[in-house]
Amino acid sequence: MIVLTSKTRHSSRVLPTCLTRRTALSSESPTTSLFGKKVFGRRRNSDKAPPSTVSSRHFYQNEALMGYANRPIRPVSLQQFAFYGRKLTDEKIIHSANFVRQELPTRMAHRIHDMQRLPYSIIRNPHMSHVYELYYHSFNSLRKFPKIRSLDDNDKLCNLVKDLLLRHTEVVPRVVMGVIESAELMDSNRLDRFIYSLLSSRISRRVLTEQHLTMTNSLKEGNVTNTGENVGQVFLQLHAADVVRQCADLAGRLVSDVHRGCATPEIIFEGDSDTKFAFIESHFKYMLGEILRNAFEAAASKTERTGEPLKPLLVTVCNTPHQLIFRFSDRAGGIPSDVVQDLWSFAKGPRSLLRHEKLEQLPFFDAVAGERESINKRMSSLSSLTSRPSDLFLGMGLPMSKVYAEFWGGKIVVKSMEGFGCDVFLHISKLGIESAFVENTSI
Repeated sequence: MIVLTSKTRHSSRVLPTCLTRRTALSSESPTTSLFGKKVFGRRRNSDKAPPSTVSSRHFYQNEALMGYANRPIRPVSLQQFAFYGRKLTDEKIIHSANFVRQELPTRMAHRIHDMQRLPYSIIRNPHMSHVYELYYHSFNSLRKFPKIRSLDDNDKLCNLVKDLLLRHTEVVPRVVMGVIESAELMDSNRLDRFIYSLLSSRISRRVLTEQHLTMTNSLKEGNVTNTGENVGQVFLQLHAADVVRQCADLAGRLVSDVHRGCATPEIIFEGDSDTKFAFIESHFKYMLGEILRNAFEAAASKTERTGEPLKPLLVTVCNTPHQLIFRFSDRAGGIPSDVVQDLWSFAKGPRSLLRHEKLEQLPFFDAVAGERESINKRMSSLSSLTSRPSDLFLGMGLPMSKVYAEFWGGKIVVKSMEGFGCDVFLHISKLGIESAFVENTSI
């Protein structure tokens, strides 16, 4: 065991022995801890970390940062996205570029300020320190970018934000590992609020950026009028049952890879399963994929353990004036009581250390979802996470899905009967009526 003594208001804490080596590194100088070999797992030679900025003077005395952190975030809804991109012009692209140029550094400044409000000992953690430096480097690059006056200027901005998206692909695994390693240094509920806010903001910035990149490419390709099924990333006519079936097929194949010869439960629909609605398809498929993968995995495990035949998975769809509600009812044994109480936490619970070990096995996630590949190929930034290796259970699918659901004005509720099964309710608002990229800063 190692005892860490911090100069913050926190007393000395004892950390689990499996984390002592990495946590002890956080007491080194920022340069050593950030760029020392093996501290961050596998790194690509092409990934150049920004210069270290984690010093107490820089950390707490930065007028440029506070100027942006004090600015209000300008909300944008999914509905505005859908209508703005219907007919593209040069002027619209330039206007969108300037909005991105101004809004991204503002949103990043809010999150950097959140990090500054954490105990300094937490930001000295190697993973958290690296995330802080990535954020500050990106903030600085964006705030210094001149006003967009032409499409050529917009191309330069697009190149910059693509590069920044690539740099940030490893943020999620790093910050989750950093939070787990820091669980003894601060109240876990506050750490969870921090990570939920950080991830929600990350979604907002990626949506803003990827929507702008998509509209720019559409204009270049001559697709100036969008009358089809999608406007940028927003799909206008998602069919509820069809998307569930697509996600179930993928989840079924992945689970079958682990449980050889085991089938997946039959899906039975009831309610308004033919409903069509507008949403960002990749976000919806990610949430469905995690819910279905959990249900199929639990069903396969129960069948292998007891020899009982698979029970059907009942999917109920309820179409209300302002939201769609999906209920997934399985009879796969429910969730153990010791897991349920911390089901939504990144920082605590009996499986948090296992999650840490799994994240260490990733080739830095490439990072949350094959995002490096998605940026170049204009794929969903979540597609590869949904189809990650079948035996790689990270234990954070539901907390991540909760972030996405709440970001779009919805929610996820899990009702478990241990020994019987689970009901998972996914609520999503229609066309982002309740969503305006509002970011919680109550850390």
